[in-house]
Amino acid sequence: MAVFFSLPMVAQNDTIIHPYTDTIYRSVTDTVSTVSYEPDSVARQREVVIPTDSTDRRGHYIEAHVGLGYGSLDYGLKGDANHVSGSFSALLQLQYAYFFHRNWGVGAGLWFTNYTSHAVIGGEYQWLGQTDTDLETNYDHTASVHRWRERETIHNLGIPISLQFQMQKESWKAGIFAAVGVAPSFSVSKKYRVTEGEIAHSGFYPKWNLNLTDVHEFGVKDYKDAPQSKGTMSVRPQVAFFADFGTLVPLTPQIDLFLGAYMNIAMNNANSSESKALGWRDDTFTFMEEYGGAYATNMASASHPWEAGLKIGIHWRHIKPDKHETEDYFEPITREVYDTNYVQRIDTILIARFDTIIEAQPEAEEDTVVPAEIQKVAEEVEQFNKIYFAFDSYKLTNKAKFYLNSIVEALNRVPDAKITLDGHASSEGQDLYNDILSENRAKAVKAYLVSRGVDKERFVTIGHGSRIPNEDKDREEMRRDRRVEVKVVYNDNVIKK
Repeated sequence: MAVFFSLPMVAQNDTIIHPYTDTIYRSVTDTVSTVSYEPDSVARQREVVIPTDSTDRRGHYIEAHVGLGYGSLDYGLKGDANHVSGSFSALLQLQYAYFFHRNWGVGAGLWFTNYTSHAVIGGEYQWLGQTDTDLETNYDHTASVHRWRERETIHNLGIPISLQFQMQKESWKAGIFAAVGVAPSFSVSKKYRVTEGEIAHSGFYPKWNLNLTDVHEFGVKDYKDAPQSKGTMSVRPQVAFFADFGTLVPLTPQIDLFLGAYMNIAMNNANSSESKALGWRDDTFTFMEEYGGAYATNMASASHPWEAGLKIGIHWRHIKPDKHETEDYFEPITREVYDTNYVQRIDTILIARFDTIIEAQPEAEEDTVVPAEIQKVAEEVEQFNKIYFAFDSYKLTNKAKFYLNSIVEALNRVPDAKITLDGHASSEGQDLYNDILSENRAKAVKAYLVSRGVDKERFVTIGHGSRIPNEDKDREEMRRDRRVEVKVVYNDNVIKK
């Protein structure tokens, strides 16, 4: 082996010392062993988690509502002194809903509600040609109703079937909810009770021209504790129309709070009573015949129970759990290659002589230093950086996804590096169309990498159309022009091997 003398130039105060040498040459042959490192890859598998999109509001819902408001049996009573008013009403509702669209769905369930009315009867009623308790015939019986109040309540079990609408956006603090539908229902309880019932009875005897007001069967009587002062009404099943409207306040990704209003009204006549005339006529002059409440008298009109009020409720939405899948990918590796060569070289023996020359020393330019990890990632990405597409398409193939899966982990190791996606198209077609197609191909690659966890802010997408043909392709193979090239960028410079 030959001996080398390395004689660098030495700078002192802009003084450059140049070596001048005499040279002796000698030829020798060496055996040189070299080790080179070539990038390679190994096919592997890994488990990936695909998160469920919680903003997709389609799917299954359970809805529970409680309502409070005003309701009535909504019927009238003939006579100036008679009238009917409503009262407190409550609603319990539980239903299932399925939203087949982000805004539209259908629901069905059960509700339990009540309708209450207060009937007031007044006026004077007369029956001619009656017989009193002493069997005196042909007298006229008069009943003056001063205070007669009764409460009538029915409790309904219904099956609401609805068309539902909701609108909720991530930027909104509250959404909109509305529902309309019909509810077949039947009464599980239907009762009346007289709360006040005071009537003054008198009898007029024409043959004596005498009016008796306070003897035996006559006088003021209180009927609120009489057996007929409470009982069951006759009510037929109803079909109600109902509507809800309000706001949805998100509490969690799965639970919304509903605040709103509701109303429902029976579309058919609920009163199925056999209407009877009002009167009092037996040996104690209580009720003339079996009394079924004001609802069952011939003074009552058709009944359409209704209610309206405010609602509060909870909407629970089923969200599918995150999906776990196994995917294939290429793991980059470095392969060592050993090589042995016989190298003939010329050894040089230097005999140095020094002179001193004054020269200006130029300033050295700063080179951009690429961190080792970014350089390594760039080399890994370069193995899979060309993603090819079918003719006139920007849909990713399974092979393209396979390649992209192989570089996701590498890209995430260097979050400071930018990523450019250069989209290209073959020369078929119009230039403007190819520009748009190439841009869409770059965006498709970006969307897929973002779905696998790469930060979307790191990407720059460029559509080059057909202006830059693939330098590696054969002239006849335009399919290689239909591609997207993935490049790692650091400090505005594309990193290469």
